[in-house]
Amino acid sequence: MALYRALIRKEFLLLSRDPHGLLLLFVMPAVFVLIMTFALQNQYAMNKETRLDFFLVNQDGGSLSAAFARELGAASPFNRVSAEAPEQTLRQRARADEVMFLVLVQPDFESNLADRGQAVRLLIAPGTSPVFAGIAEGRVTELLNRFYLQYRMAFLPGISAGALDTSSSMVASESLFDDSGMLPSSVQHNVPAWLLFAMFFIAVPLSTTLIHERQQGTLMRLQTMGVSRARVLAGKVVPYLLVNLMQVLVLFLIGLYLIPLLGGDKLTLGNHSTGLVLVSVAASLAAVCYALFIAQITATVEQATIVAAVCNIIMAAIGGVMVPRFLMPETMRQLGDFSPMAWGLEGFFDILLRNGTVVDVLPETGGLVSFAALMLVLTFVFSPRSASA
Repeated sequence: MALYRALIRKEFLLLSRDPHGLLLLFVMPAVFVLIMTFALQNQYAMNKETRLDFFLVNQDGGSLSAAFARELGAASPFNRVSAEAPEQTLRQRARADEVMFLVLVQPDFESNLADRGQAVRLLIAPGTSPVFAGIAEGRVTELLNRFYLQYRMAFLPGISAGALDTSSSMVASESLFDDSGMLPSSVQHNVPAWLLFAMFFIAVPLSTTLIHERQQGTLMRLQTMGVSRARVLAGKVVPYLLVNLMQVLVLFLIGLYLIPLLGGDKLTLGNHSTGLVLVSVAASLAAVCYALFIAQITATVEQATIVAAVCNIIMAAIGGVMVPRFLMPETMRQLGDFSPMAWGLEGFFDILLRNGTVVDVLPETGGLVSFAALMLVLTFVFSPRSASA
């Protein structure tokens, strides 16, 4: 135990003597969060090829509501996803972001249409951007107004279209994000995204420290003192894991307090903080083990810096950190499934956007822990080669 305390103390001393590395780990992601949150405040770029997938439940069953459902499914850019399931099941699937929204055609659709009442409820999935939600609501409203005009003119053939009232909305739009019905803001996306990017940048200071120790003979001296390589690496995992968890705390505090103070939206943490802790620890462990692997496959500080930076940018680009995955084509989304940053991001989204529980984040945390284990195995596989460097 005394040996581990000494090794951990050594790592913290090295960290304290590297102010540039600490600035990289804390200032850089904080600046990214601030810039990207305000740059993307409540909007994302619209892709002309994007399809708005949705479920539809017709609670009316009449011929007019059936015609409305058919025309909505055929309208661009809508794409009705066929699903034979109870309404509650479809709600849960929409809450899990399988589609962008759920359309509920209300009972007595025809009478509601004639009286300009609530004919349709539009339930927006938590991960759907406000831009897409606005487009969906606008297109549904437009279609309902057209149906209203056709209906009234069929029964009042002598009346002009300009004399009909189309000002009030027949669509009740709400989000599945939480009980308030409000849409999630860009801060819900950007804080966990850039947090994960910062976590994996731990590869730069950790790998350079390990390479310096290798070049200066420190590792060899520790081995001659009977300290195994496994103990040396274990002594590095703990302090850097704590540094990553401190990053989580700092960036969440920025989302909770600093961004609202500057006029932005407040980060909402969801109802299951244990899930956030689980994802944070798993992502931190994956990042630290990945950093150990980078240190083993590179021989110089310059190599480690370049390899770590390039790999981080690639994982972030395909994992949904730099560009939201719903804007990507299907091929890119499938490629992003191989990025550990995507797993961590989905885990955070399960809690922050979908009000998920610990059970919901188990697949993502399992993937991150498996990635960490793989990196550790590869670290020991490449370790003899680095020892002779």
